[in-house]
Amino acid sequence: MEENLMERWQKAFTANGFDEPTEIQTALYGVLKAGSDALAISPTGTGKTVAYTLPILEKIEAKPELQWLVLAPSHELVMQIADAIRLFLDADKKISVMPIIGGANIKRQLERLKKKPQIIVASPGRLLELIERKKVKMHSVQVVTLDEADQLLTKENSRMTMDIVRHAKRDVQLVLASATRPLDPDCFFRQFERDPVEMEVKPTSRATENVTHLYMEVENREKASLIRRIAQVEGMQALVFVRDKPRMDILLEKLQFDGVSAAGIHGDLRKETRQKVLREFKAGKLQYLVVTDIAARGLDIPDLPYVIQYDLAESAREYTHRAGRTGRMGKAGTVLSFVNQRELRSLKQYLKELGKSALAVRFFGGKLVSPEDAKENKVTKNTKKRNR
Repeated sequence: MEENLMERWQKAFTANGFDEPTEIQTALYGVLKAGSDALAISPTGTGKTVAYTLPILEKIEAKPELQWLVLAPSHELVMQIADAIRLFLDADKKISVMPIIGGANIKRQLERLKKKPQIIVASPGRLLELIERKKVKMHSVQVVTLDEADQLLTKENSRMTMDIVRHAKRDVQLVLASATRPLDPDCFFRQFERDPVEMEVKPTSRATENVTHLYMEVENREKASLIRRIAQVEGMQALVFVRDKPRMDILLEKLQFDGVSAAGIHGDLRKETRQKVLREFKAGKLQYLVVTDIAARGLDIPDLPYVIQYDLAESAREYTHRAGRTGRMGKAGTVLSFVNQRELRSLKQYLKELGKSALAVRFFGGKLVSPEDAKENKVTKNTKKRNR
């Protein structure tokens, strides 16, 4: 990484527990500092937020006007990004960052906007409402960052995202960051007549090398029983992915009936309830946190040991996002997928696309073991019984 970055941010890096810059942080710093538009693709957990934050913060002045806007697709990610930016703010410069999410008290947001924050991190729906009410003024914005750009540019979200960017001035710097490549980023940049610098860090980097991929063959009707039993595995705490909220409700009811500590996060939950559930999970009071793909975007749970795919991801793209919740910044983690024979073919195809492979495991003796070990241990156990 450039020496001037290390001099500028070394103290903050150390204070916030960073050992050394990651590959994406090294690649992005000079590009953004020079004012170039950029598309940065890097696996979850590689420090993308810090990568775009450091060079942009150097441009922000302590004057009462909005200068940097960050868009993110989920409430959790908005709050996480705002907290990450605050870690690097110089207290003496009096620069403030304000999160804006839907579902929060809009009157309080309007009061905070009167203090004219220099940085806003927001979800698109509420922000667009405030822009159209002329409560957020975009004319002074120098940089617009799209975090989880692949999600912000989906068919469902792209119209709002584009409307927001069009309210900024023509020469605003555009920065797109994502764990997976948006479906058509060129279309986005073409609409603003831009030619961005593209950089991509492959998932084979140190960020994902310590993630183990496992699978268990199981029929749908037996999944709830299986996830209850593997709760006995030593150190088991997992983010559990399900297809939709009805599936979540059914699973939570079964887990709670069986005495397994579990809760869920979905879009209908109030902000305070979501935050309470997350605190309890991070504190180890919950063994399972059940989520859908949308609700899980942006969840940052340090040292999460397991991700369980109760329902298999619908694409290699979503598998990547799910897997990125564990093994962050090179730490060890495990992705465990429940699959039937048809889903196993899909899983192997995803992993082939990602350059990975998965091992089959079974639950035996309170552990996850290979089918061969389970068979061998079972034979040994039965032999000992006969010899008694």
